Amino acid sequence: MKMIGKYSVASALRWLLGFVNVFVMIGAVATILFFLFTLIVPSFGAGLIDGLKGASADPSNTLQWTGRLTFLGAAMACGFTWWIINRLRRILLSVNQGDAFEFANVKRLQGVGLGLIGIQLTALLLVFVAPQSIGQSPSDYDFDLGSWLGILVVFILAEVFRQGSAMRDEQLTTV
Repeated sequence: MKMIGKYSVASALRWLLGFVNVFVMIGAVATILFFLFTLIVPSFGAGLIDGLKGASADPSNTLQWTGRLTFLGAAMACGFTWWIINRLRRILLSVNQGDAFEFANVKRLQGVGLGLIGIQLTALLLVFVAPQSIGQSPSDYDFDLGSWLGILVVFILAEVFRQGSAMRDEQLTTV
């Protein structure tokens, strides 16, 4: 199988990410609608949380702030994932076209890094809020050094792409 061009690994991966992105978008829209609906009808959110706990729904129960923050955190996580997948798809498109070191990919990689930071901060929020929303005690946050090092690697790769873009532009201007 070819690495770039039509019917290549890059185009197959781009197609796969597009397929996954559809489900991420459906999840993001659903969680945003749940969050907004809990602001309007608090008993709806409380019933949903009761269902997650396995308890019977109490119509007099209203959703606490931890439940709303859980829905907001889930929506943010879906949004950041959508953001990252879109940046990766655009990078794969430029790779597929044989122009990986274009300057736009530098900004796209930086966007991926910022999206990964957003996911890590959302996970930090959810590790404390989500257990409380279903009546459990908050769990400890496990600092994942590998994830933060991966974010650092993405920003380093963005700088590598910046240098590659400058070298490509210099080569194109050389006669």
